[in-house]
Amino acid sequence: MSIDGPIGSGKSSVAFELARLLGRTCISTGMMYRAVALIVRDGGPYDRASFACEVARVSHFEFTSRPDSLRICVDGTDVTDEVSDPSILPLTSEIAQHPGLRTALLRCQREMALREPSVIEGRDANTQIVPTARWKFYLDAPPEVRYRRLHDVHKLSAISPLEYAEFVRTMELVDERDRGRLRESSRQADVIHHENFAQLSALQDAVILYYYIFRSEEIRRNASISRTISAPTAKS
Repeated sequence: MSIDGPIGSGKSSVAFELARLLGRTCISTGMMYRAVALIVRDGGPYDRASFACEVARVSHFEFTSRPDSLRICVDGTDVTDEVSDPSILPLTSEIAQHPGLRTALLRCQREMALREPSVIEGRDANTQIVPTARWKFYLDAPPEVRYRRLHDVHKLSAISPLEYAEFVRTMELVDERDRGRLRESSRQADVIHHENFAQLSALQDAVILYYYIFRSEEIRRNASISRTISAPTAKS
């Protein structure tokens, strides 16, 4: 099962809640990239791209769930709090552009998804990581909602309006870069859930997806729920 969507759409929170409802492991590809960036940052004066590829190839990633959060361990060490530090984001973006790193982590993510029933979320989850998943979801929200959420989640609310404007411009560049891949991911999704219809919580979003899996016909008949769900116009 996979969940994709633009940055800041809430897919990480929804995937965590959906995995809990289903009794599955949640796999966050974004946390894996940030974990690699953390090791690269603290690993010494190496070529960053080459070192990142090496880290991805040799490291063991493991996800566990607490009642209120998803945790990630690398080689037995919990690094969840460290990878949540906003200072790690610029380096994550830098190393994520390296094809070798993406290839190494893609292989690892596929192996994790095949190892046990899971809900995997993140970049290219629908199209590359688990393209044959039984269920594929795509979450979206208006840019202003996504940018403010990211800004607040990473505790950047104290920065000046000018700096926030720069943050928005950066996010717009990310959206433009991802436009093509997101279009393909949404096209292949079973359900496109636009968060802006009802401003639902992550748990409410997850419940809707949960019932879509098990009660899809019932949901389609329920106008108050189906208005938050739109099916793709075409599928391959």
